[in-house]
Amino acid sequence: MPLTDVDIFRRRFSVELPPDGVDFILYSYNEYSFDEKYFQSVNELLNLLKNDTKTSQDKSYWIEVINRSCVDLPENIKILCKYFDIHPLTIEDITTLASYTKLDLFNTNGALYLLMKILTWNGQCVQQQQISFYLKRSQNLLITFQEKPLEHIQPFFQTIRRRLRRQQPNNNEHAQHTRLRQLNVDYLFYCLLDDIIDRYSNRFQKKNSNIRIYLFKISLSQTSRYFITIRIDSLLV
Repeated sequence: MPLTDVDIFRRRFSVELPPDGVDFILYSYNEYSFDEKYFQSVNELLNLLKNDTKTSQDKSYWIEVINRSCVDLPENIKILCKYFDIHPLTIEDITTLASYTKLDLFNTNGALYLLMKILTWNGQCVQQQQISFYLKRSQNLLITFQEKPLEHIQPFFQTIRRRLRRQQPNNNEHAQHTRLRQLNVDYLFYCLLDDIIDRYSNRFQKKNSNIRIYLFKISLSQTSRYFITIRIDSLLV
């Protein structure tokens, strides 16, 4: 199966990008309110968080960190990680492109770190992109770290964002959509993981369907039994 690593490609051709270009998207919410703000300055983000946590104790926070710079660890991300007391080895994992999934549990501060790959299909090949999750349950906080690809790729988790933005309904018809805002941030973490796993499942189901169709065509052809030189790549396009 043709496979392209979007992050590796990006790092090879990111020389002309700014050295400290990072986008921060803050989603703060509870059952009755929702707010979404964009920042390019980590200090502005942290100042708002400090003020918001003083006035509201029941909100959940999701911070999307999107690295669009030419360096693996921009200063803005360093400041953010230091503020939330993220372990130096975890910071290294966030900025290192790995070929594996990794899970770390931190009993000292009740945090969780997960590194994994997201699969997408561009019509010609499967693309993979790394994402890191840092969940700090004691602060009702989830941070996701990604790198911005050079080519246009649809943003991940659009379904989850729409559920967060949805207004509170007047009846129980759409209760499943508001559950995300009723529960704590660990449920958001679960929903994001579920979205990634759905991507894997959909991709594998399509491949399995293609293989079944191809095998059915082979069974109908009497001459095919004498020609077994089938290119596996053609099954997976």
